[in-house]
Amino acid sequence: MKKISRFMLCLLLVMIMVAAGCSSKTVQEDRENWEVSPSFTILKPGAEGKEVPYGLRGDDGRMAIVDGIVIAGENNKQLFHFWGGTPEKTEQLFHKKVKVVGSSKESRKTVTAFESVVGVPNDAIYKTPYSYAESVGYLKLPSKGIWKLDAYIEGEWFGRIVIDVQEK
Repeated sequence: MKKISRFMLCLLLVMIMVAAGCSSKTVQEDRENWEVSPSFTILKPGAEGKEVPYGLRGDDGRMAIVDGIVIAGENNKQLFHFWGGTPEKTEQLFHKKVKVVGSSKESRKTVTAFESVVGVPNDAIYKTPYSYAESVGYLKLPSKGIWKLDAYIEGEWFGRIVIDVQEK
């Protein structure tokens, strides 16, 4: 009977170590994933209330920026988009501070790349329920290359995207 108990205990320990190793690998892979985030299109209100396609780059349904060229060393005017998952959670983002930290793949340098506040949509243009929130400001990264952008809203990590920054 003791042999069976010891065997079961050893088997349980091995299974726990394997499970822990798998989850650690997933976290490690996420930290090492430098693949540029995909681009996608959403519809936004345009002139005369007609919806028009709007190109973004990032994590569709979580966090994205306008899909355009980001120039190293420049103040790149940028419009971050944030999705809360539900209209209620998205509205809870309004008026909150946003800080985006950039990490360079090449130099491993980390910088504060963007700071702003999540704005409240113009009711004359955007109708409730709100599916996303926006934050406008300047994105500045010191060098070209692949950069991870980690967004923090009121100090809590919100999401990450990866972009390719160009030279002047």
